[in-house]
Amino acid sequence: MPLALLAFSLAVLTGCGGSGDASESPSVGLPKEIVIGAAIAKTGYMEPYDATFAAVEQLVKETNASGGIDGHKVRVVRADTRSDPQQAVLATQQVIEDGADVLFFSGEALNAAAGAPLAEEQDELNFSIANEPGYGPPTTGRLSFSSYPSLLGEASAGASFLRGRGIRHPFLFRDTSLIYGKADCSAFEQTWEKLGGTIAGSVDFENSDESVANQVSELRGSGADAVIMCSYPPGGASAIKQIRAAGIDVPILGPAAFDGTFWLKGISNTNDIYATSNGSAYDPPNRATAKLFSSLERAGVETDVSGTLLAAYAGGQLVLGVIKETGSVDGSVLADALEAKPHRTIIGKFTYTRDDHHPTRTWPIYVYSSGKPKLVTEVKPRFIPEYGG
Repeated sequence: MPLALLAFSLAVLTGCGGSGDASESPSVGLPKEIVIGAAIAKTGYMEPYDATFAAVEQLVKETNASGGIDGHKVRVVRADTRSDPQQAVLATQQVIEDGADVLFFSGEALNAAAGAPLAEEQDELNFSIANEPGYGPPTTGRLSFSSYPSLLGEASAGASFLRGRGIRHPFLFRDTSLIYGKADCSAFEQTWEKLGGTIAGSVDFENSDESVANQVSELRGSGADAVIMCSYPPGGASAIKQIRAAGIDVPILGPAAFDGTFWLKGISNTNDIYATSNGSAYDPPNRATAKLFSSLERAGVETDVSGTLLAAYAGGQLVLGVIKETGSVDGSVLADALEAKPHRTIIGKFTYTRDDHHPTRTWPIYVYSSGKPKLVTEVKPRFIPEYGG
């Protein structure tokens, strides 16, 4: 690991702006071995995203190589959710039985929320890269935190980006399979209205739909000058493929679920396809992320789904950082520490409040015109919409 990155990780692990007396030894309350439990998908539609937990495992290896947390080694245990909420409950039970002190959940709200009540019962801090409503307080309790910045703010940034590019009448493709698509479209529409724009139309579809021919027909007749794809692969990618196959070449904007390049197969024309992301290994937004990607690649970590990888790494930094800062694995103690002040991560400073455990950020926007993500600009959300508002 480059020295600069190692120094950065160690700085995070020592806490940012902590008020504790440096002469005190907080590690007295730590178990002999700190166990991180990961109830995540090894199979199913969430597998490409949950595979980015490898970034947390790499951070754990680096931490142990430097002596652990005040001499206490960290160990990871895993269980497969199979991208299914019912299996997520069983996977959570398994990692708790395996001794987990802190939990990491799948990167989708429904799956993450399934295991959160068990974490609350055990007073265990739990993290996810799920950034949509449905995970975090008040839904799943105070011990649930996301290390992926808010989807609502992300959609707001995307709307501001398109407005600034001269788009006036976007058309919404709303995937109703999960909260994710519905929340994305709702937040975009609220922002668009605030910006004084009008929506050309909207259609609903399910991620499992093999054909969206009727929806594409409505799009063709709408006079829209852009498409907002409120979805995720594989269904969202299939919808984009069908839009392009129909000869509709207007700009398409998707959320960060369209991270990486794995979903581009079969889409002949990727011109003017855009997505928000924490950052891409193909075109990193800054030096720190570029160094981290190089380090992870050397360690054998797949970096295609890059923005999610950064969020996972940030979650690892936050968890290991507050454990070191507090000298505790008690969920309530760790939650207090996370809410008490901003904490620095690889993707910026995160601020949590007691009522909101989804941080906000200025969003990088990427274009896929070359078949790989290329950074276009960064956009700060003008306001944070409400889900369903």
